[in-house]
Amino acid sequence: MKISHGLARRWAAAVIAGWVMSVTAVGQHLHLNAGAVNSLAGNPLYFPNGFNFITNSGYFLPLKFETNGPYAGYHHHGSLTLTALAGTGDNGGPAFGHAAFGTRIEAEVVQVDGPAGGSFGFWDSNGEEDATELTFSVPVGERAGTQRFRLSENQGQPGEDPYGHIHGRRFSATVPGLYVVGFRLVDTGGNGSGGGPLHPPSEVFPVYMQAGTTVGGISLDEGTLTVVYASERLKRYWLERSSRFPATPSDWSPVAGPLVGTGKVERLTGVPLADGEGWFRLRVE
Repeated sequence: MKISHGLARRWAAAVIAGWVMSVTAVGQHLHLNAGAVNSLAGNPLYFPNGFNFITNSGYFLPLKFETNGPYAGYHHHGSLTLTALAGTGDNGGPAFGHAAFGTRIEAEVVQVDGPAGGSFGFWDSNGEEDATELTFSVPVGERAGTQRFRLSENQGQPGEDPYGHIHGRRFSATVPGLYVVGFRLVDTGGNGSGGGPLHPPSEVFPVYMQAGTTVGGISLDEGTLTVVYASERLKRYWLERSSRFPATPSDWSPVAGPLVGTGKVERLTGVPLADGEGWFRLRVE
């Protein structure tokens, strides 16, 4: 898509074109832990290690496009597992930040931001095998979602350990782009005062998820571009420009790069916007 220098000051955001390419799956298995600010009833739920995963950290979950099998047509991955911290030695605890006994923690997908027309999906499993069926889907633009999946493996009975560690689940997206998924922790055990929760819900917790290789965002300031993109480790990126589109391979010229992947969402700043109209793309090796 083209950017006109003459329109730069009129647009709050510019338009950019990029190749959409598959993302190589990351082999590392990571845990986003759910617990409580304090295990005493009345303290809110939260993610004790959330600083490693919140959008401000730059972390993103890469979603790989599949052409075969149960995930065909989806960008998906399961390298991030949401767990509930244990309160007893039988489950490897007590862990710092665990919730009160009798808490049954579930994760609620409250909001989803991302490319127009896209949706975020959750695939549940029995904990022994990888999920093969989509459990629910939340469209981009949702702001008050109520779809949930359980983290605690208890039955919500008084005194039960809030622990849960269920493997085989998957997250997915339908359209290439950078998504922000807002999770909220809720206690559905009903063992608090008057049959309510022991812990109030957590704040909404945003996590980046990148489907394919795309430009996640772009802004203009005083004639220069700032480009946001998810940068995978072991890959190299170029921002390229063409004065016309459709363009032949020889029409593209590098504006920035090679940029070595860091495993974080990066911001490329100070990219000059040449006079006239231009088309831009993000290329990856």
